[in-house]
Amino acid sequence: MTIDPIKVLRLHVKSIVLSGIVGIVLGVGAYIGLALLYPLYTAEIQFEIRPGLTEATDIGTADTSKEDVVNRIAKTQTQIIVMREILEVAVQNPDMLETAWLQDNFIDPETGTVLIEQAVDELEDGWHPAKTPIYRGSNLFGIRWSAHRASDVPKVLNAIADAYVKKISQLDEQLFADNEELFEKELRRTRLALQDLSDEIQAFIRAKGITTLDDPRYSYAAFEMEQLTAALTETRAKLQGSRTALIQTSALVEGTLEPTMEEVYAAELDISVQRQIQLLQALKADLMAMRERYAPGHPQVLELESSVRATEIQRNAKIEEIINRNLHARMKMLENEIASHRGLLVELGTEMEAKDALLRDLAADQSYYEQLVTQREHLEAQRDSTQQLIMSVRLMKLRADASRVRRVGVAVEPRERSFPLPQVIVPLCMVLCAGGFTGLIFFREISDQRIKSASDLFIIPGMRLIGAIPELEEDPLQAETAELVVSRSPRSVLAESYRQACASPYRGMARAGHQSLLMVGAMPQCGTTTAVTNFALTASASGKKVVVIDANFRRPRLCSLLDLDDDDPGLGDLLAGDVTLDEVLRETTLGIGVISAGTPANRIFERLNTAALDQLLAELRSRSDLVIIDAPPAIVAGDALILANKVDAVALIVRAWKDQRGLVSRLMRELGDTRSEVLGVLLNRPRFTAGGYFRKNYEAMAEYAAAENGKST
Repeated sequence: MTIDPIKVLRLHVKSIVLSGIVGIVLGVGAYIGLALLYPLYTAEIQFEIRPGLTEATDIGTADTSKEDVVNRIAKTQTQIIVMREILEVAVQNPDMLETAWLQDNFIDPETGTVLIEQAVDELEDGWHPAKTPIYRGSNLFGIRWSAHRASDVPKVLNAIADAYVKKISQLDEQLFADNEELFEKELRRTRLALQDLSDEIQAFIRAKGITTLDDPRYSYAAFEMEQLTAALTETRAKLQGSRTALIQTSALVEGTLEPTMEEVYAAELDISVQRQIQLLQALKADLMAMRERYAPGHPQVLELESSVRATEIQRNAKIEEIINRNLHARMKMLENEIASHRGLLVELGTEMEAKDALLRDLAADQSYYEQLVTQREHLEAQRDSTQQLIMSVRLMKLRADASRVRRVGVAVEPRERSFPLPQVIVPLCMVLCAGGFTGLIFFREISDQRIKSASDLFIIPGMRLIGAIPELEEDPLQAETAELVVSRSPRSVLAESYRQACASPYRGMARAGHQSLLMVGAMPQCGTTTAVTNFALTASASGKKVVVIDANFRRPRLCSLLDLDDDDPGLGDLLAGDVTLDEVLRETTLGIGVISAGTPANRIFERLNTAALDQLLAELRSRSDLVIIDAPPAIVAGDALILANKVDAVALIVRAWKDQRGLVSRLMRELGDTRSEVLGVLLNRPRFTAGGYFRKNYEAMAEYAAAENGKST
């Protein structure tokens, strides 16, 4: 269900204001009663969350500007401050034993001992438990408590605060002691490990016979290794050179290569060759002398030339012999050199392997030694760090600003009550009364299924509103009566509402060619007859020839409104065939034709469902422009549905604040199943429309009508 909250509030504004006044009176009474019977006094002790120290040698404390860190610490401390252990210690405080709160409630009358458990339960979950507020945006939290006597409050709070501070100090001392013990154990372990490592280093030095700690790369063994490498390289080069020389010498011996000038020159230096050369030179000198003396063909010249050639051949043969001899000697020498170089390479290789193994052993020993030294340095640094931590812990134990929580002050006796407060009790009672009354109103509105305004009709699926006719009392122009208001008070808001309500149905009927209209109410006293007369007068005023028929055989009333007799012959007599249409159709002074319900004897309901009624309506359509039928209420008589199948159109009259939505919805469905066109619903007499849409329309109508009257005057 959809309701208009503004409209509902305006409708009951006086009652809501009255309920608020009643709430104020009740609030004053409640305040006086609570002040006498149940006063409460409240005090609080605050604690500051301090940053603490990050180092024992810090001059000032560290900065804790992060709100989430402060909030987390505060939540932790508020849980600690109300721990049962702390509250038990506080309850046994001598100052708390003097409080009336403890004496009156938690002293065993038989033994006179304090009921500690019950007192702690009261502080935890009783009527007035100890609360721990946290102040956002600051480093403060606190503990707050309330009691009926002002003198009890500071004693209880101070006892709890003392127990809490003592507990925090114990926790800090225990933390320092645990840390110091832990660091001492670590220091002893480090010292033992350092001593064991030093002993291992000394034993290693003695076992390896280490006399120097130099890098093996710069040791004498490394120097010897370098010399051996150089000798090995040189020997390999010599071996390769000897091999190459041997190959060349072999080629010279085999004759595949020609002797070089150096080899020839070396052969010429031989003594035997020198003799041949000297002899050859002497022969050549003699030959030259003979040629100068004798002719070229002279026998002596020829003999000398032959001797010169023979000597040259001998010389060349001798040179070749000496070259071969030298080459063979060189080959023998080269073969010896190669063998010597190979033997030297083997010796150098063996010696290098020995030196390399020695260097690897030295490097391994040096690496292991360096690892031992590194471990010793690490343990020494760890020992120094642990000693520093122990000194820091001992120093922080001595500093007062090392604690993370500091008590700001002590609780004092409150001078004013914390409960009740008039500025709270009185407005609260007023709000509760007014709010409860308002909630009751809205609950009634939600649960009420009556149609009270046009918005209630719109909830029904397929609903179409013809118009809304206000209460007679709400007419600003104060019309005297609703019956015939269109004629008797034509400038009234009520009359204008009927004219506006008629406009839409009449236009729809004209477009569809409809001439007969049935107006039926949902329940008795819906105002159907009044609506019929005003609809007829409105149509007549527009120039239409209108006939109205009273088809309410049970309670006819239409004719009496028009100054005629309801018992005169009419519809019932026509359907019985006793009279003609001309005999029962009467013209009124208002310009409309009227057919009464008929004489009581002929008001037979079953005749409404006969062809005689169809013939009557057909004849009336030919004689008039519009026929309006006043039907009995649909919920108490079945006549309405019978008549709905005889006419062209039907309109349902709904009485506001009386008819139920379910009833109207059902009637609309039943009327929709008939042959006639359902024009919609006319909402009659909705009350209290001061805040609604129709009220504004009514005021505008009244102002316009008043201005028109003034102008005409």
